[in-house]
Amino acid sequence: MTPSPPPPNPPSNEAHQLYLRQLGTYLRESKQILDAWDAYSDEHCDPETFEPFDEAAYGIRQRRRDTDTLNAFGRVYFHADVLVDTAEHQLARLPASSAARARAWQIVELRTSTQKLYELHRQWLDLRGNLPTDAVPGTAAYDEPLAESRADAWHHLDQWGIHGQALIDINTQAQKQARRPSDTLVKTPPAPEAAPKSPGSRR
Repeated sequence: MTPSPPPPNPPSNEAHQLYLRQLGTYLRESKQILDAWDAYSDEHCDPETFEPFDEAAYGIRQRRRDTDTLNAFGRVYFHADVLVDTAEHQLARLPASSAARARAWQIVELRTSTQKLYELHRQWLDLRGNLPTDAVPGTAAYDEPLAESRADAWHHLDQWGIHGQALIDINTQAQKQARRPSDTLVKTPPAPEAAPKSPGSRR
């Protein structure tokens, strides 16, 4: 692959490993949240029409899924773009392969989702700043737009749940590559075998 420049402010190795561990935690927690949601949906929806038996209760449970997933992503949110940038740089230095091409596509998906999440957060902050003074947490005027913002974010959080493992895998491959001796190194020639002694030198 064509080498790419390193991220403008690359994290230290210690920080990057911490970010990856936090990502791993999110991947586990988001799967648990999604599994619980799928179980709820299967139990509370018509198996033929997939319509919820109780739309109000279903909506409340869906909002809980959105909130729980967003909270789980909180430890990743502020350095999600750094993780994507670093993985892109690492991938560009790995040998080209079909797996590398697939991961390059996953990086594109993660970058798009990260940008959307940042954009949605900015939009929510702008909206919150323009709410009436009596629109506080616990009121419909506050909770409804917040729930809509979290619902919009859920798809992009789910993309991180689907593709986030690729960043961990890329880092693993990059570390293996760094430990592997370069094929271009000149090997030290073996020492020549000792020449046999001539018969005349024997005593």
